[in-house]
Amino acid sequence: MTRSAFPALRWSGRGRRPATVAAALALTAISGLALAHSGATGIVKQRMEAMKDIAAQMKQIGAMIKGERDYDSAAASLAAGAIVQHAGNMLSLFPEGANESPSEALTVIWTDWDGFSESAEELEANAVVLSEVAGNATSAAEIRAAFAAVGKTCSSCHEDYRKPK
Repeated sequence: MTRSAFPALRWSGRGRRPATVAAALALTAISGLALAHSGATGIVKQRMEAMKDIAAQMKQIGAMIKGERDYDSAAASLAAGAIVQHAGNMLSLFPEGANESPSEALTVIWTDWDGFSESAEELEANAVVLSEVAGNATSAAEIRAAFAAVGKTCSSCHEDYRKPK
Protein backbone atom coordinates (compact mmCIF):
# COMPACT_ATOMS: atom_id res chain seq x y z
CA MET A 1 0.00 0.00 0.00
CA THR A 2 1.40 3.38 -0.91
CA ARG A 3 0.90 6.45 1.15
CA SER A 4 -0.86 8.24 -1.69
CA ALA A 5 -3.30 5.37 -2.28
CA PHE A 6 -4.90 5.77 1.15
CA PRO A 7 -3.94 9.20 2.52
CA ALA A 8 -6.38 8.94 5.43
CA LEU A 9 -4.49 5.93 6.73
CA ARG A 10 -1.04 7.58 6.62
CA TRP A 11 1.24 7.20 9.56
CA SER A 12 2.20 10.38 11.31
CA GLY A 13 5.17 11.02 13.50
CA ARG A 14 2.94 10.66 16.57
CA GLY A 15 1.35 7.33 15.64
CA ARG A 16 -1.79 6.28 13.81
CA ARG A 17 -4.87 8.38 13.40
CA PRO A 18 -7.16 6.46 15.77
CA ALA A 19 -10.49 7.79 14.49
CA THR A 20 -9.59 7.03 10.89
CA VAL A 21 -8.37 3.55 11.73
CA ALA A 22 -11.51 2.85 13.79
CA ALA A 23 -13.71 4.05 10.93
CA ALA A 24 -11.87 1.82 8.48
CA LEU A 25 -12.29 -1.18 10.79
CA ALA A 26 -16.00 -0.45 11.21
CA LEU A 27 -16.48 -0.27 7.45
CA THR A 28 -14.67 -3.58 7.08
CA ALA A 29 -16.97 -5.20 9.65
CA ILE A 30 -20.10 -3.81 7.99
CA SER A 31 -18.85 -4.96 4.59
CA GLY A 32 -18.40 -8.47 6.04
CA LEU A 33 -22.03 -8.54 7.16
CA ALA A 34 -23.17 -7.40 3.75
CA LEU A 35 -21.09 -10.08 2.06
CA ALA A 36 -22.50 -12.75 4.37
CA HIS A 37 -25.97 -11.92 3.05
CA SER A 38 -24.96 -11.22 -0.54
CA GLY A 39 -26.58 -13.58 -2.96
CA ALA A 40 -29.49 -14.31 -0.64
CA THR A 41 -32.88 -13.97 -2.26
CA GLY A 42 -36.51 -14.60 -1.46
CA ILE A 43 -37.41 -16.13 1.87
CA VAL A 44 -33.77 -16.82 2.79
CA LYS A 45 -32.99 -13.10 2.46
CA GLN A 46 -36.14 -12.22 4.42
CA ARG A 47 -35.15 -14.43 7.33
CA MET A 48 -31.54 -13.22 7.26
CA GLU A 49 -32.84 -9.65 7.46
CA ALA A 50 -35.19 -10.60 10.30
CA MET A 51 -32.34 -12.23 12.23
CA LYS A 52 -30.15 -9.20 11.56
CA ASP A 53 -32.87 -6.94 12.95
CA ILE A 54 -33.33 -9.12 16.03
CA ALA A 55 -29.59 -8.85 16.64
CA ALA A 56 -29.73 -5.06 16.23
CA GLN A 57 -32.61 -4.79 18.71
CA MET A 58 -30.78 -7.02 21.20
CA LYS A 59 -27.66 -4.88 20.80
CA GLN A 60 -29.68 -1.73 21.49
CA ILE A 61 -31.15 -3.17 24.69
CA GLY A 62 -27.80 -4.74 25.59
CA ALA A 63 -26.16 -1.32 25.52
CA MET A 64 -28.64 -0.24 28.21
CA ILE A 65 -28.01 -3.39 30.25
CA LYS A 66 -24.24 -2.81 30.09
CA GLY A 67 -24.63 0.85 31.04
CA GLU A 68 -23.24 2.04 27.72
CA ARG A 69 -26.33 4.21 27.35
CA ASP A 70 -29.04 5.42 29.69
CA TYR A 71 -32.08 3.24 30.19
CA ASP A 72 -34.98 4.36 28.01
CA SER A 73 -38.13 2.35 28.68
CA ALA A 74 -39.81 3.47 25.45
CA ALA A 75 -36.79 2.50 23.31
CA ALA A 76 -36.34 -0.81 25.13
CA SER A 77 -40.03 -1.63 24.79
CA LEU A 78 -40.01 -0.72 21.10
CA ALA A 79 -36.92 -2.88 20.48
CA ALA A 80 -38.46 -5.80 22.39
CA GLY A 81 -41.69 -5.33 20.42
CA ALA A 82 -39.76 -5.70 17.17
CA ILE A 83 -38.30 -8.96 18.49
CA VAL A 84 -41.81 -10.15 19.38
CA GLN A 85 -42.99 -9.40 15.85
CA HIS A 86 -40.07 -11.24 14.24
CA ALA A 87 -40.48 -14.19 16.61
CA GLY A 88 -44.17 -14.41 15.76
CA ASN A 89 -43.29 -14.69 12.08
CA MET A 90 -40.31 -17.01 12.57
CA LEU A 91 -41.91 -20.28 11.43
CA SER A 92 -43.20 -18.71 8.22
CA LEU A 93 -39.60 -17.80 7.32
CA PHE A 94 -38.60 -21.47 7.22
CA PRO A 95 -40.82 -23.20 4.66
CA GLU A 96 -39.74 -26.74 3.80
CA GLY A 97 -36.80 -26.78 1.42
CA ALA A 98 -35.87 -23.10 1.83
CA ASN A 99 -32.26 -23.80 2.61
CA GLU A 100 -30.38 -22.64 -0.45
CA SER A 101 -27.00 -20.97 -0.13
CA PRO A 102 -26.05 -18.67 1.57
CA SER A 103 -28.46 -19.91 4.23
CA GLU A 104 -26.93 -20.82 7.57
CA ALA A 105 -29.94 -22.95 8.51
CA LEU A 106 -29.29 -26.62 9.19
CA THR A 107 -31.56 -29.23 7.62
CA VAL A 108 -32.38 -30.48 11.13
CA ILE A 109 -34.89 -27.60 11.27
CA TRP A 110 -37.18 -29.56 8.99
CA THR A 111 -36.45 -33.01 10.41
CA ASP A 112 -37.04 -31.70 13.96
CA TRP A 113 -39.81 -29.25 13.13
CA ASP A 114 -41.49 -29.76 16.51
CA GLY A 115 -38.31 -28.85 18.38
CA PHE A 116 -37.68 -25.87 16.12
CA SER A 117 -41.28 -24.73 16.57
CA GLU A 118 -40.90 -24.94 20.35
CA SER A 119 -37.78 -22.77 20.15
CA ALA A 120 -39.60 -20.17 18.06
CA GLU A 121 -42.53 -20.16 20.48
CA GLU A 122 -40.15 -19.84 23.43
CA LEU A 123 -38.46 -16.88 21.75
CA GLU A 124 -41.80 -15.18 21.20
CA ALA A 125 -42.94 -15.81 24.79
CA ASN A 126 -39.67 -14.54 26.26
CA ALA A 127 -39.72 -11.49 23.97
CA VAL A 128 -43.31 -10.70 25.07
CA VAL A 129 -42.16 -10.79 28.71
CA LEU A 130 -39.19 -8.55 27.86
CA SER A 131 -41.48 -6.11 26.07
CA GLU A 132 -43.90 -5.95 29.00
CA VAL A 133 -41.16 -5.60 31.60
CA ALA A 134 -39.25 -3.03 29.54
CA GLY A 135 -42.28 -0.78 29.19
CA ASN A 136 -42.79 -0.63 32.94
CA ALA A 137 -39.17 -0.61 34.11
CA THR A 138 -37.33 2.43 35.38
CA SER A 139 -33.86 0.90 35.12
CA ALA A 140 -31.95 -1.61 33.07
CA ALA A 141 -31.51 -3.77 36.15
CA GLU A 142 -35.24 -4.46 36.09
CA ILE A 143 -35.10 -6.01 32.61
CA ARG A 144 -31.82 -7.90 32.93
CA ALA A 145 -33.41 -11.32 33.62
CA ALA A 146 -35.97 -11.00 30.80
CA PHE A 147 -33.24 -9.84 28.40
CA ALA A 148 -31.04 -12.79 29.40
CA ALA A 149 -33.92 -15.21 28.76
CA VAL A 150 -34.32 -13.90 25.20
CA GLY A 151 -30.57 -14.13 24.61
CA LYS A 152 -30.44 -17.66 25.98
CA THR A 153 -33.27 -18.73 23.66
CA CYS A 154 -31.48 -17.22 20.66
CA SER A 155 -28.21 -18.93 21.57
CA SER A 156 -29.85 -22.29 22.16
CA CYS A 157 -31.67 -22.21 18.85
CA HIS A 158 -28.50 -21.20 17.01
CA GLU A 159 -26.59 -24.07 18.61
CA ASP A 160 -29.14 -26.60 17.44
CA TYR A 161 -30.35 -25.19 14.14
CA ARG A 162 -27.68 -22.92 12.62
CA LYS A 163 -24.36 -23.77 11.00
CA PRO A 164 -21.46 -23.00 13.34
CA LYS A 165 -19.72 -19.73 12.64
